[in-house]
Amino acid sequence: MRELASAVPAYVLLAALAAIVVLLTVVAVVARAVVAKARPQDLPHILPGLGQVLASLALFLPWGRGTRSPAVAPPVRPETRKGTRLPRG
Repeated sequence: MRELASAVPAYVLLAALAAIVVLLTVVAVVARAVVAKARPQDLPHILPGLGQVLASLALFLPWGRGTRSPAVAPPVRPETRKGTRLPRG
């Protein structure tokens, strides 16, 4: 860690820290506003969407870019020639 501090000027580290703090503050304010305005019966539907938004914003953080499993791929349709049908199985 000592090498990083000597290689990067202090104002760059402070600017990065300030950007992270601002991002986290904005996320907290938006999440709180969304949850406060939601009806209690709507929360089970709102929270997964809010989680996806937060996961997207986490990519702005330096440690937010880990290895993730790919999203579930849509089912692959078998190839057919134009005008022909596949036999029902």
